[in-house]
Amino acid sequence: MAGEARGRSQSNAGFRTINGVSLLMARFPKAQARSRSGNRTDAPSLVVADQPHSRICHGPAQQPLSEIPAQLWLCLHLPQLPLEARASQLNPGSPHPDLPRPDLPMAICEEQGRRTRIVTVNTPAAARGARVGMPVNSALALVPELVLEARSVLLEGSVLRQLASWAGQFTPAVSIHSGNALLLEIQGSLRLFNGLDALRATVAAGLKALGHQVRMACATTARAALWLARAGVERPVRNSLELRQVLAGIHVRHLGWPARTVQTLLQMGVTTVGDCVRLPREGFARRLGPQRQRELDQAFGRHPEPQQFHVPPARFSAELELPVESSDAPLLLEGFSQLFGQLKQALESRQASVRGVWCRLIHPDGQETRLRLGLQQAAGHSIAVGLLPGLLRLRLEARTLPAAVSSLALQASLEPGQLLTGTDLLGQCLQPDGGLHALLERLRARLGEPAVQGFALRAEHRPESAWRAVRDPLAEAGASDPLMAVRSRPVWLLTAPELLGMVAGRPAWHGVLSLLCGPERIESGWWDGGDVRRDYYRASNPRGAMLWVYQDLRSQAWYLQGVFG
Repeated sequence: MAGEARGRSQSNAGFRTINGVSLLMARFPKAQARSRSGNRTDAPSLVVADQPHSRICHGPAQQPLSEIPAQLWLCLHLPQLPLEARASQLNPGSPHPDLPRPDLPMAICEEQGRRTRIVTVNTPAAARGARVGMPVNSALALVPELVLEARSVLLEGSVLRQLASWAGQFTPAVSIHSGNALLLEIQGSLRLFNGLDALRATVAAGLKALGHQVRMACATTARAALWLARAGVERPVRNSLELRQVLAGIHVRHLGWPARTVQTLLQMGVTTVGDCVRLPREGFARRLGPQRQRELDQAFGRHPEPQQFHVPPARFSAELELPVESSDAPLLLEGFSQLFGQLKQALESRQASVRGVWCRLIHPDGQETRLRLGLQQAAGHSIAVGLLPGLLRLRLEARTLPAAVSSLALQASLEPGQLLTGTDLLGQCLQPDGGLHALLERLRARLGEPAVQGFALRAEHRPESAWRAVRDPLAEAGASDPLMAVRSRPVWLLTAPELLGMVAGRPAWHGVLSLLCGPERIESGWWDGGDVRRDYYRASNPRGAMLWVYQDLRSQAWYLQGVFG
């Protein structure tokens, strides 16, 4: 008998260890056991397998490879998204007195039919008796100081897209669900994030830092994960048998079906998914529609459910409407800090870099004040977001706005690839250029673009033509290394050579000069009309100044060309 059981397929049999004895559970689809009452019931056959003692496993059994799901979906359900999206726009942390305080009762409402009902409430409002689905008049009767805000579906969609881009750091397969939820396929990410528990903890911590309340559920199908998240079932479901057991107890109110469909099921006495599955398929589909039957099959994995994954845009664009018109620089900087946070999420999720951003300050009359913050080189999320707020603060301090600002906008082009930087022993980001790029940008933001320039060498012997102005001396080819190599010439050149006086036949500048080394003869420029013939010397005066002088071989006059530092 044990030999026959071993011959069954793996899907119909499995070993279990009870009190040190290995048991082989064999399920025969067509075999039916007869009870004493005469009723026939499906039951698995229990067979004791005579295995050697050395093969008996006393530890926890590992999950067989055949039972590992091909897909594992993590659903992030955001029940407070309407309130969180509006709260992020209102910015309760702002010091402006007209903004609502976090301890005030607040609710989001929308029109449903002929009535306006509450969609979601915050904790103070819920403590005073306000409930979801309650008419607005009833809620105001219970909580007279209730702050009501209209629901903005566009704002919620914008927040969901931002969160989808943020979730791209965990998996590229992120799908946005219309019911305030994100679906992440994480089977291929478990090993990278040290298992399911660690991944869920990381996601939960990140959403909490962003100010979102989340319900997470994990299942082998996307729709099942969505239903479990709505029902608040946080226990991971990683095999089909457990999936059938857990889904059977889900109430029909958590399926997201129309209210009329749910009411029909409740009138029939059907309250759970298990009750729906026990109904005849043809009658269920005929009465409630084939779409509901298809959703049941998708939840149990009997029907495919293609997902449309979120694709982050190649150009970042975000807007923030201010709750009040203001020209106060600290308030504007606080609003832009939220937009810079969104830019950081986009750069981090796409492993992209940015070379510059446009900050738009929109006035009530529709006019705009545009500020461009440029970077010397493409920077990743750690460098860019750490540098841009300081540059914007300097630009706002040096500029007078023509009118108050009603909304803010941030735009940037994302470039593929990212320059990775390490951290020091204190956890601070290490910039590969030693901070020189950041210094140049701060100087330009404070002094203006034309006031800060660099220079690079040209392949020219005449000193007045051997350099050219460049915007980025650190990135320009030939802007730094050649300057370090040419030590016989000064960096400080006069705009025009200065004629020197003569004392006893010797050149003088604040005293008679002593020629230290030279001459270096330069004869060049005959092809462009700037022909020169000069002998250059390195000289010093009684004050100790180191000078670069030359004698014009045509006129025999002496000139001062530059000064050594």
